[in-house]
Amino acid sequence: MNMETLYLTNADKNSVVNNMFDAYGMNYKTVRLPSTDIVLEKDNVALYNAIVIEDATKDILASIKPQIEAYQKKYNVRVAYLNCEPDVSFGFNNAVKTVDERDIYQLTEEGLKLANKYQMNGKDVDFIPSTCVVNATGQCDAYYHYRVPLPISNNYEVIPILKYKNVPDFAGYIMKGETESIHFFVPNIESMITYFTGHLWLSWVNYGIIDGFRRLYFGIQIDDFFINNPFNYTKGTEYRSSIQDMKNIVEWQKEITKQRMPNGSDFKIELAFNGMFVLIYANHKQYIDQPYEDPKNHYTYVFPMEEEGTHKWPETFDSDWDDAALRKGDKLYDFVAKNTEIQDNFYWLTHTFSHHNLNSASFHDADVEISYNVKMAKEPYLGMYDRPCFSQNSIVCPEISGMHNGHTLEAFKKNNILYGVGDNSRPDVCPENFYFPLVTNKTTSNFDGFYIIPRQPTEMYWDCSLPEQILTLYKERGGNSTIDWTSFVRKDIENSVKNFLKLRHDPYMFHEGNLRNEDVPEIEINGVKGKFGLMQEWVEKMVVEIRKYLEWPLITKKMDDLAQTYILRINQKECEPKYTMVIDDKTLKISEIKVSSTKGSCKVPLFAIRDTQFEKSSVATIEQVGDEPPTAWIDATTEPKSVKFVNDLQWNSDDYTGDKKYSISGSIKQSLVGFRTVLIFVCSILLMNFI
Repeated sequence: MNMETLYLTNADKNSVVNNMFDAYGMNYKTVRLPSTDIVLEKDNVALYNAIVIEDATKDILASIKPQIEAYQKKYNVRVAYLNCEPDVSFGFNNAVKTVDERDIYQLTEEGLKLANKYQMNGKDVDFIPSTCVVNATGQCDAYYHYRVPLPISNNYEVIPILKYKNVPDFAGYIMKGETESIHFFVPNIESMITYFTGHLWLSWVNYGIIDGFRRLYFGIQIDDFFINNPFNYTKGTEYRSSIQDMKNIVEWQKEITKQRMPNGSDFKIELAFNGMFVLIYANHKQYIDQPYEDPKNHYTYVFPMEEEGTHKWPETFDSDWDDAALRKGDKLYDFVAKNTEIQDNFYWLTHTFSHHNLNSASFHDADVEISYNVKMAKEPYLGMYDRPCFSQNSIVCPEISGMHNGHTLEAFKKNNILYGVGDNSRPDVCPENFYFPLVTNKTTSNFDGFYIIPRQPTEMYWDCSLPEQILTLYKERGGNSTIDWTSFVRKDIENSVKNFLKLRHDPYMFHEGNLRNEDVPEIEINGVKGKFGLMQEWVEKMVVEIRKYLEWPLITKKMDDLAQTYILRINQKECEPKYTMVIDDKTLKISEIKVSSTKGSCKVPLFAIRDTQFEKSSVATIEQVGDEPPTAWIDATTEPKSVKFVNDLQWNSDDYTGDKKYSISGSIKQSLVGFRTVLIFVCSILLMNFI
């Protein structure tokens, strides 16, 4: 049986179902409905291990279900029906089709059990319906859903998993009989309920064996480190992080990771620094003092290679900096420089030397901006460039500039800078498919092969260090004039948490002033008291919001390593991996899964939400974080690799409950050894007394 999902859809362009397959990096084939040419098997091979049917009418279902159900019975394949017209053959009678926005979705007890099985939550969560997509004319395209009464069926075991809060009907069922299927009656458009239920049906319909990978990457990037930005361009309002700010963040990171993030989490913020501001603060040697602005003043302008570009930096200048003078003049630099303990509490990368816009920069200026920041990162200065905490191949460009300037990108290449971040509020630096990087070419940038990684802006503005400053700017820029701080942050969190349900790996953008915490008032966030700066408050509240839905570890990767995960997806797409399960006809035991590439080679994942482990000798590596099920990584080539499991695995059974199973190891084993020692001693005393 091939591990590939057949996706049969009658939906329009606003459907996000394909995003779920892309989120995991799965193999799937899309067939538009109605269709009379559905091929399910060939040469005694089942072509699909799962089938997903979306927005099918009763007539469409009537035309394809006989073939689908015959295939299900023969190969024990499950089907997910997504907002299809309720089918009376399942007992779905008297359903109401509606666009009522008052309908609130909630998981049933069985729905919660299913979510917990996949390390998800959802308890006491009210899912707000999404019934509208604003079209190009600014009008609302309405999307319906169904209220489906509890069916009475002699052919199926009926398991309601999603209910309505306001009416005694249901929006989700599992049906088990001669065939097994899962049904969700929610619009498959951009919404929390769509993505949350997407993880449920995707895992269930695949019996928990997924030709893909899931992980929550949680990156917080801080731009402008070492700069003291003024608030709203007002002189005298500058704020630069204090040493105590940084010490507090070090302790806070450890505390939130261990106490408030899911088991297995590994979290550090990443600092993008500008070395020239160390010179400015220490009043040491020459630095540039010219306008930062782009003379072309247009982010999408592709700078011509025949034009030289700006030449703000002189050809030569004194850059033989005195480390002792820098340490004496800049205590924040002194705190960080060669301090491996402090450095290792964060990740680091370059943000250019002087923070100049690079859209119209000459090769010379761009080269200076990179090479001198790299120089500051190296010995005898900061001394972090060659350490594991530093990303040598990555940059955060000021104002995400230079992405359309071949001179800038050539300078990056000279300095071994291969990856940069984009800004998802700007289409010109945002990939069409956000699970992949945007790769520059001659047309977009006069340069081939620079990788732009998607990055999310937040509402924690670049020049603000206090809540009242953010609210002031928000209201000045036309925002709600009556909004309070709690509601403001809540709005930003709710807008952003959906990205985690999408399994988007984009880091989040903050700035140096957002780190301020030493002199802020103590506040309480979800029962935890502390002096939380803007970034910390955002992270604290985001972690709580994520855990309402998902109990998956939150992992930070430094920029170089994060970029590799995007490039891995490109490689997987290009090598077109193929997974084939070998299943015994009688016992339905999976003897092996053969993994190969159609062309070339790549590393591919296999995820198993089952009571099993992969046989180590049959895979390259096994990744298992916290309470997550294992993911095997296989070096796929055109010669199939045989992946095996430690214990027998039956294809059509997923009795896995998600309960944590602990081995006798580590501290538990030590405790048992200690208990045995005490027991022997006590028994010895009793025996002596008896004698």
